[in-house]
Amino acid sequence: MRSYIERAKDFIHQVYPYIHECENPWDVRDQIDAFNDCNKRKVMVGNGLARIALITSDYVVKYDYDKSEAESIGGCENEMDIYYLAMREGVEQLFAPITQYYYESRYWYIMPRVRGIGSGGWYAEHYMTKQEKEFCRRHKITDLHRNNYGFVRGHVCLVDYACHLEEEETEDSYNFYYDNRTPYEEGEEA
Repeated sequence: MRSYIERAKDFIHQVYPYIHECENPWDVRDQIDAFNDCNKRKVMVGNGLARIALITSDYVVKYDYDKSEAESIGGCENEMDIYYLAMREGVEQLFAPITQYYYESRYWYIMPRVRGIGSGGWYAEHYMTKQEKEFCRRHKITDLHRNNYGFVRGHVCLVDYACHLEEEETEDSYNFYYDNRTPYEEGEEA
């Protein structure tokens, strides 16, 4: 059986003609709808300020679409760096593994699809060990709402973990951010 990474690379080759000229998430959504219709697929599109995520049943393919935002808030390359740091520090189970792939003059980033996204009633740090929380604080990983984590074998797993790269943020401001989080209110959006 082929790995999810091999299948994701084939998917990138298939989907590229549909999305290569898209400059924003709305255009990508329209083109993915066309891709789905032509290929009888159910690929979903997610996005943030700088990245697009193409979500399939067992893997996710991400890419940066706004270089200026990726440089200020962290993009896929930043996630790669964070993952390698986590491996060195023994907290890699906190992060969905990420694999870089170069195709058609663009870097693509492949992750396994993590289940349970949106199912946690707390911010991700509530489910982390002390060592994992400290790692996130040190590396300014703050986008820990329920749409950015799920669970793998009962352990919290981040799927969006680029850090804030702004130098003017102080350690105290990050500590305040982490120390003053509460559970989500019923019906509150992440």
